[in-house]
Amino acid sequence: MIDAGLWIAYIMFILAVAGMAVFSLINMLSDIKKAKGTLVGIGILIVLFIVSYAISGSEVLPKYEQLGIDSGSSKMIGAWLILLYIVGVSTFALAVVSEFRKLFMK
Repeated sequence: MIDAGLWIAYIMFILAVAGMAVFSLINMLSDIKKAKGTLVGIGILIVLFIVSYAISGSEVLPKYEQLGIDSGSSKMIGAWLILLYIVGVSTFALAVVSEFRKLFMK
């Protein structure tokens, strides 16, 4: 009984996420000028990921091999971590700069 309820919840969640994605895409495509900022942001994230992937290492330590991580997985994990660091530091820096601009640009 509980198993069926979990499957129904999973299916409903997947349908809700898919519906959200489809309707967001339809709304975005209906007015491209309003979607320009979102598309630029997505493009920047894609470029940052490509740069992160290019500079990430693919070394595999013996402990990683025990966990089933190969060089491709290690490179992908490294890329996501580098992207996380770039976005995190950028967000912090932009918040600090914004506060200083508010303080001095009255």
